[in-house]
Amino acid sequence: MKSINQHQRAKKAREVLIQVAKREDFIRYKELGDKIGIHHRAIRFVLAIIQDYCSLNNLPPLTILVGNKLGIPGKGFIAWDSSNIKEGKNKVYNHNWSEEPNPFLFAIDGSNEQEVINSLITNPQNSDEVYRKIKSRGYSQIIFRKALLVAYKSKCAFCNTSLKQILQAAHVIPWNNSNDKQKLDVRNGLLLCANHHYLFDNGILFVDELFRIQINKKVSLKTESDKIIVSTLSNTLLQLPKDSTLYPNIEYLKYRNKTLK
Repeated sequence: MKSINQHQRAKKAREVLIQVAKREDFIRYKELGDKIGIHHRAIRFVLAIIQDYCSLNNLPPLTILVGNKLGIPGKGFIAWDSSNIKEGKNKVYNHNWSEEPNPFLFAIDGSNEQEVINSLITNPQNSDEVYRKIKSRGYSQIIFRKALLVAYKSKCAFCNTSLKQILQAAHVIPWNNSNDKQKLDVRNGLLLCANHHYLFDNGILFVDELFRIQINKKVSLKTESDKIIVSTLSNTLLQLPKDSTLYPNIEYLKYRNKTLK
C-alpha cells in the first residue's frame, strides 16, 4: 500500500497560502483542509513540511498564516516568535513569493520524497532528470543531503561522526559550477560534519584520486592547534559508501583538485 503523499499536499497548500499572503489575509485550519481535500487534523503534517522548507532556506514563515479562529498558529508552529505574530505576518505579506518556485512540484505526478531519494541512490547517472523535476535549489539541496545520509549511512566521510544534526552535504564540484547532472549526483557529494565541510569547501583539505584525505600544502595554517587538527586526517582513507557505484567520481575529484589554490 502506497503511503500518503504529504509533499503533494504541501504543493497544494503552499499555493493556497501564497494567495492568502497576496491578500494579506489569514486562513483557518479547517478552511485550508477543505481547499486541499483533507481533514483539518491532518494539516499539521503538511504545514511541518512547508515550515521546515522556509526555515532551512531563510524564507519568511509562510505557515504563520494558518491557525485558529483568533488568527493564532497552533503549537506546531515554531518558525517565529509567537509573541510577535503581527511582525511575522508582515514579513510574509511583503515577500515576493512570485520569485520563489514551488519546491514541491516534483510531487505533482504522485512522486514522494523517498522515491526521489531512492532514484538518486539507485540511478545516480539519471540525477539530471531528478534535478529538472524538482527545479527549486533550496529543496534540491535538502534532497541531496538526505540522499547522502543514505549513501554514507549517516556518518561523516572524514571523521565517522554520526551526529546527524551537524552532518551536511558537500559538493565536490561546487553547486555554482555544476551542470544539471552534477548538482544532485551523489557521486559529486560527500557527507561531512560541519567542521570538515568548512575545511573541504575552503580548500584546506581535499580528497585525492585514491580517495585519501590530504592537506593542501598551499594553505598556510596559522596556529599549531590548527595544524594538529588537520594533520590527524592526512593521508587517511575516506569513509566510503558500502556501494562502490556511489563512490566520489574520479573526474569530479580531478576537476576540483585542479582548482585548489
